[in-house]
Amino acid sequence: MSSFRILHTESSHGLGGQEYRVLSEAKAMGLRGHQVIIAAPGNSQIVRLAQEQGILCEPIPVGISGWGRLMPVFLKLIGKHHIQIIHTHGSQDSWMAAFAGRLSSYRPVILRARHKSTPVSPTFGHDVLYRRLPHAVTTTGEAVRLQLINDNHLDPDTVFSIPTGVDVDRFQPGSLNRDVKQELGIQPEQLVVGTISFLRPEKGIDVLIDAISLLKQEFPQICCLIVGTGQERQKLLAQIQQQQLEATIVLSGFREDIPELLHAMDVFVLPSLEEGMPQSLLQALAMERAVVASSVGGVPELVRDGKTGFLVSPQDPTALAEKIRLFIQDPVQRKTMGKAGRQVIVRHHSMESMLTKTEALYSSLLEKREKHAA
Repeated sequence: MSSFRILHTESSHGLGGQEYRVLSEAKAMGLRGHQVIIAAPGNSQIVRLAQEQGILCEPIPVGISGWGRLMPVFLKLIGKHHIQIIHTHGSQDSWMAAFAGRLSSYRPVILRARHKSTPVSPTFGHDVLYRRLPHAVTTTGEAVRLQLINDNHLDPDTVFSIPTGVDVDRFQPGSLNRDVKQELGIQPEQLVVGTISFLRPEKGIDVLIDAISLLKQEFPQICCLIVGTGQERQKLLAQIQQQQLEATIVLSGFREDIPELLHAMDVFVLPSLEEGMPQSLLQALAMERAVVASSVGGVPELVRDGKTGFLVSPQDPTALAEKIRLFIQDPVQRKTMGKAGRQVIVRHHSMESMLTKTEALYSSLLEKREKHAA
């Protein structure tokens, strides 16, 4: 397969699963011989991390004042790097990069990525953004793909599910060099229920705290480890204090040693109210963790209820506590489901699988473009 010249665009300044997906994909595609450029705000988190990882970045203007300048910026980038493929991820960048791609004499293939499971409003603007401007739409899971087909009436032949991949060599169970529990002040005998998430309202961390409050009386030695930072931190701290869980719940803040943190957890919980294909869940399954997760978005594609973990309805702390309780009481079940979960990741959600599917889609779209031009 020949190498591609790919431009990923993102207008967000923040950092979340979407931005991490772009970063991991860009870096891995670069290692496979493709030329990859990320165009994003110069002071954004994605640019900072991309530069640290040696990924070529181009700064773009965003915000109200940036709209008028984005079109010529993208046209210039397409010409400068002879771009063949534009893969857009945010809102503002998707509009302007797609228009620039359509106007460019280089005739790049344009893809719009949809990372979230929240419904896309059936408006004229979204019809243009998802149907008329891009040549194809990619989603992080089949549930989101079907949502766009059924609710937004996109052509099934133009919407492709490419699940987020996880590095199964980095995320694998076994002995790790560091004792994270000791670092965080967690006693060796404590059973750890944990999650890794940006602290945003839609992540449902408050629901997990309520569930831990319900379990505390029955299991006084339980520890809850919440890894991540975000806008909800102070609100969650107040909730923890109100429920007198300061000695039970550890908020570690932002950390990058994710395999070690997952290794320290006996049960991984994803209490989200909405999701696409959450990377922390993929990583937890790869690490053979017992998983309890909300049945939202693409999560049921990963967690097969009663086989690779338990699914619960979102915003139900009682149901969440009950499923966690089952894992606390049955270590054999934790181990069995954990092993089954890793097998799902290795077979269907590895980084290699994601990259191979992405390359095949790019190749197919470029081939189709050349046939139409002939």
